[in-house]
Amino acid sequence: MAIQMIFCLETNSRSNTDYIYIKETLNYLYQINNQIKINPVYMDGKNKYQTKGVLREIAQKIKAYTIGRSVVFYCVDTDDYDKNTEHAKEFHDIQQFCKNNGYKLIWFCHDIEEVFQGKKISDSQKVREAGVFRDKNRIEEIPLERLMQKTVKPNTSNIVYILDQYLKRK
Repeated sequence: MAIQMIFCLETNSRSNTDYIYIKETLNYLYQINNQIKINPVYMDGKNKYQTKGVLREIAQKIKAYTIGRSVVFYCVDTDDYDKNTEHAKEFHDIQQFCKNNGYKLIWFCHDIEEVFQGKKISDSQKVREAGVFRDKNRIEEIPLERLMQKTVKPNTSNIVYILDQYLKRK
């Protein structure tokens, strides 16, 4: 059965860094064929997860996809949820929003670069480092267990745990 996977990303379409890591994960681990449509939605900031523009774009993509079902994935960094009460509240609010709307939450602790690169990366270097990650096939170096977590821990994500529910592995 055909499926549309809508990935709502913190980044913007210009820098596109989050999508690079997610697309590399999809291409490396999963069987992607013409029955699977992958659509990014760029939120241009995690705090815009429920703005009218983001919700409208999700609705348009769902409406336009008539040959199968659509699944919405919110892909967010936890930031300093463990040290900063504001970040913890925001992460909790996004979890609740996803639960209330039937969306799936993919998290990266503390941020996507920390999960895939193993370190913090300055904003000015994120685009360059994501490109190097893709070009050098560094996805092959990531321990799979780092991407299969069910509970939030530093340097980990639940991306593979979530995607395994919808896609077949290679």
